[in-house]
Amino acid sequence: MCLTASNEFTHMESWLVMLLTTYNNNPSSGLAKTISFYLTKLLRHDDISFSGNKRCEYLAMQRFWQWHAGIQKPVN
Repeated sequence: MCLTASNEFTHMESWLVMLLTTYNNNPSSGLAKTISFYLTKLLRHDDISFSGNKRCEYLAMQRFWQWHAGIQKPVN
């Protein structure tokens, strides 16, 4: 059985691609923070568990964009 991602998840992925393209043309720390925000939303979405290797890829991307935006994760 093949599971497909919801429209919401697919829309967020498309939005992420657009943000990355925009950043490539006009880099800014605000845009890096927005990219990090959308990666967090994707990683918290229920459909991420059906997306195979995307979770690992998005985690690596999130770490990169948090670092690039200067976002510090709280120490537990």
